[in-house]
Amino acid sequence: MVKHGIDVSKFQGVIDWQEVKKHIDFAIIRCGYGSDDENQDDPFFKRNADECTRLKIPFGVYLYSYATNEKEALSEANHVLRLVKDYQMAYPVYYDLEDNNTTGRQSNEMIGNIAQTFAQRLEQEGYYVGMYASLFWFRTKLTSSIFNEYTKWVARYNDKLDYDGSYGMWQYSATGTVLGIDTMVDLNYAYEDFPAIIEEGGYNNFSNPNITRYKIGDEVEFHHVFLTSESTQPLMPYRHFGTITRIVQGARNPYLIGKDAGWVNDQVIEQRIRYLSAPDYTGTSFTDALRSIQEDTSFSNRSKLAKLNGIENYQGTQRQNDQLLELLKQGRLRA
Repeated sequence: MVKHGIDVSKFQGVIDWQEVKKHIDFAIIRCGYGSDDENQDDPFFKRNADECTRLKIPFGVYLYSYATNEKEALSEANHVLRLVKDYQMAYPVYYDLEDNNTTGRQSNEMIGNIAQTFAQRLEQEGYYVGMYASLFWFRTKLTSSIFNEYTKWVARYNDKLDYDGSYGMWQYSATGTVLGIDTMVDLNYAYEDFPAIIEEGGYNNFSNPNITRYKIGDEVEFHHVFLTSESTQPLMPYRHFGTITRIVQGARNPYLIGKDAGWVNDQVIEQRIRYLSAPDYTGTSFTDALRSIQEDTSFSNRSKLAKLNGIENYQGTQRQNDQLLELLKQGRLRA
């Protein structure tokens, strides 16, 4: 069944969502644009998201990209994560790829890498990601096979979309009118049952007790372990990170760490471990290298990184920092 929706940003001003709810099935809300800078948050995002949450209007979000490389794409992903962490969103988190002067000047291969970096960072935190672009961009710029891994939201203002690939949404007008909005607004058709997919899958801050959030092979950081998959007594682990090697669906503690390092659950897992990389950094300062990829340079964060990478009693010595810097340059620094 086709559903009818809108996408909005600050350009629609103050929206009467109580009235709008009578005329739509869903909304996609712009959360911001570009890198993770509060000045680039959409000033109406919180109000729009709060109103949709209050009125139970299913919604998703999008971020307008200016990324020209993977580092900027990662910052854009972190921009989204900062804003959406408190919302349950029944529609995808879309990456809006359409800026001709920035992303559009990159090679198609680089655009694919940008999109993959953004998507993988969000997927690490359990979000359902989609890609937005015009029909022209999908045909000429988003040609990497990477784009076949994500649901597509295609823009074409015409009676027919005329796109041969698979897609979940079509933005068919930029001049729509909806009671409760004083300006023109984009109109969309959704062809997939995103609320069912996302809620049943436990994505976008929804939880499903029958769905495990992590998978075999994931490296995770945790603060306690359990002796068995059904134990209720938490134990202090020797190490606070490890690899999931087995999953028992429906168990209280479904994830086995390593061969026999203990069992964990979603509540004691703090995060999926990322690997930081700065292969182009040519200096000798670990702090400057972190800063070059927009990572936290505080002593507390460096201490955390050191512990995750097997360096105990971090004091910020040259030897310790050199070890961490070498891992960072190799793309093997756990974070």
